[in-house]
Amino acid sequence: MPDPAQVEEALEDELDSRWLGPANRRAVAVRDALTGEHLLDRNADRLLTPASTTKILSAAAVVTGLDVGDTFATRVVRGAGPQDIVLVAGGDMLLGRGEGDPDAVAGHAGLGDLAAQVAEALAEDGPGGPVRLQVDLGHAAGPDVLGSWTDLWVSEGYTGRIVQLGLEEDRALPFYPSPDDPAQEAVRAFAAALVEEGVAILAEDGAEISDPEDLAELPDVPEVEVPPGEATADGTDPDPGGTTSAGDAGAATQGAGVAEELGVVRSAPVRDVLALALATSDNAMVEQLSRQAAVAAGRSGDQQDVTAWVQETLVSTYGVDLTGVELADTSGLSDGTRLPARVVADLLVMGADGSHPDLQEVLAAGGLPIAGYTGTLATRFHLPVHGPAIGTARAKTGSLPGVTSLAGTVVTADGRLLVYALGADRIGRDGAVLEARSVLDEMVAELARCGCS
Repeated sequence: MPDPAQVEEALEDELDSRWLGPANRRAVAVRDALTGEHLLDRNADRLLTPASTTKILSAAAVVTGLDVGDTFATRVVRGAGPQDIVLVAGGDMLLGRGEGDPDAVAGHAGLGDLAAQVAEALAEDGPGGPVRLQVDLGHAAGPDVLGSWTDLWVSEGYTGRIVQLGLEEDRALPFYPSPDDPAQEAVRAFAAALVEEGVAILAEDGAEISDPEDLAELPDVPEVEVPPGEATADGTDPDPGGTTSAGDAGAATQGAGVAEELGVVRSAPVRDVLALALATSDNAMVEQLSRQAAVAAGRSGDQQDVTAWVQETLVSTYGVDLTGVELADTSGLSDGTRLPARVVADLLVMGADGSHPDLQEVLAAGGLPIAGYTGTLATRFHLPVHGPAIGTARAKTGSLPGVTSLAGTVVTADGRLLVYALGADRIGRDGAVLEARSVLDEMVAELARCGCS
């Protein structure tokens, strides 16, 4: 068992680094992963701005609201009119434009495959005219931009829009923002795939579109609501009499029966989608998954309802003490989130000790990137002093103006797995940010270097 005195001695220089800002605005929590024993606590109960390490809290809640083995279904069903077909959102914002890639998470399900299924189903009914394409965006509905986000975060690509239907190519990246309406972009991509399959589209003005180039002028497809039913989140229909789930909204009831399904494609498992969201620190994806889980639990898609559900779930399922915690959103992007390093460390211990296998699965599936190799840690731990942590540490990063945080696991020199939650929320700007990040990386490297037993 690591000796707390030796752990503190190993981190002594980094704990006193001026790059982390005022001593009362930094926090450190180090635990033994298997026993939960506290090895070092420095301001671990102090409420600080955590930035994206907030996502660890959200992930812990999401795995209780969504089955990690389930998938998100994107369906096409017949609409109310004889020429109407409806593309039904089911929570997949990682759709590929063409064929799906079964080995990928982003682009696992492809709109080209869906269009091929629909074209085949329509052909079975004999020669027909063009179809009028509609879309149902009612699944886990809510605002696509949170009121607590600044316009800059969206316009500069630090977050995308929260949608339940979208293309993987439209995910936001810094300086490469997502489209203004990702759902309609996905609809247009599906329309183009239909035309490629020989299915003409009937525009609202009555024009028949059979050339993909003409789809550039296609106005937004009208939204409709397919009457909801009940189903399992993975797309199976447990009630052949006509029920479906919120996560599988396409096979919904119409009148006395189920709307005729013309095609369906399914995402990668929730486990892998959530792990990707964490690994890439995708703000919109985490908000979207949190919203789906909250709605599945019977809450609304409103921001305050989702954050309240996350906090209630952490208390009821994990028994975490959230005294004083303020959660402004589920991604950590909004101003106003305050939480202690202790809470993050508590959850990481439960994600490592086997007591919560679903959370453990997500973190092990890549939700915590590997130092120096994957996700947001691919460009971290780049100095020689960081070397011992490369490949042995995993962590979720957090960054906001004046804030840096790092939380994850590391294997020590004697093979012991430790959990850590590190953060400072009043560091300088510009170069100070990079220096502060490097100090946190050094802390983790010291833990990796230290046997501390």
